[in-house]
Amino acid sequence: MPEHTQRHVPVTTLANGHQVTIPVHTITGSDGPRLGLVSGVHGDEPLAVETVRRVLLELADADLRGTVTAVTVANPYAHMALTRNTPLDGANLNRIFPGNAGGTVTEQVAAALVDLLVGSVDYLIDFHSGGIQACVDYAYIHEDGAELSKAYGADVLYRGPGYAGSFTSITREAGIPSVVSEYGGASARIDHYLAKGVAGTSNVMRHLGMLPGDVSTTPGQRIVETLVNLPPRNGGILLSELTPDDLGTEFPRGTVLGRVISPYTLEELETIEAPFERNILILTRPSYTNVAPGDYGYMVADATTATDA
Repeated sequence: MPEHTQRHVPVTTLANGHQVTIPVHTITGSDGPRLGLVSGVHGDEPLAVETVRRVLLELADADLRGTVTAVTVANPYAHMALTRNTPLDGANLNRIFPGNAGGTVTEQVAAALVDLLVGSVDYLIDFHSGGIQACVDYAYIHEDGAELSKAYGADVLYRGPGYAGSFTSITREAGIPSVVSEYGGASARIDHYLAKGVAGTSNVMRHLGMLPGDVSTTPGQRIVETLVNLPPRNGGILLSELTPDDLGTEFPRGTVLGRVISPYTLEELETIEAPFERNILILTRPSYTNVAPGDYGYMVADATTATDA
């Protein structure tokens, strides 16, 4: 049976005397690879946190080779507030890595995460979701961790550059093959995406030889090269024509994704349409949500760039 230990890594002290710490769980089996799991980088993505919690529970009785080091809540104050950015300094943790040990709270958290995991894990999965209002379904794929991404099992894999200042931009620079998971959000299809994330993590571990059993494949898995965000220009009510049940589906250019309506004048302020000849829905919203200018409204991939994984 694997050994499960947990600790809190100190980061800094706040003006009110509270200690900022990072919770770390370590599951140790026999000799083998070292896998890092990180969730809660964005505080408005609680589904990612629950996914990692369930993975750790499943490993309690597993025949584990190697070590799993899991940071369940990377940004505790954003998690507490259910916000994307840290309330204490307004920073987006996933845009300021490698951080600064002498900087703001969020910069210090970033530096602590780098010190904790870079050099101590061989592989990494970074768990995200669409947040409170949007739902998403894809994962990133990079040449240095392509087989891990395929094993993770997302139906659509995006061969994109990632974001400068993200945690995986640092781990990949350090030679750590890394997967970014983008599953769920908006309290939509919660059980589906929790099961998908847990199963994907287990399959990655089988691929790495950390768990026994055959590695499963994902029928119809596609890799896309072009993915765009389609934010609304206006705030108001977003009436979505395509909901989380439609994620992964394909539709033609000009398909109406949603309409922004003013709750004050009742007029239609804008229509958001699919831009490509063939589109794959990657991120969307439930049928009715409030929206601000520039929010995540929709993400679509260009299906003409898709290839079989």
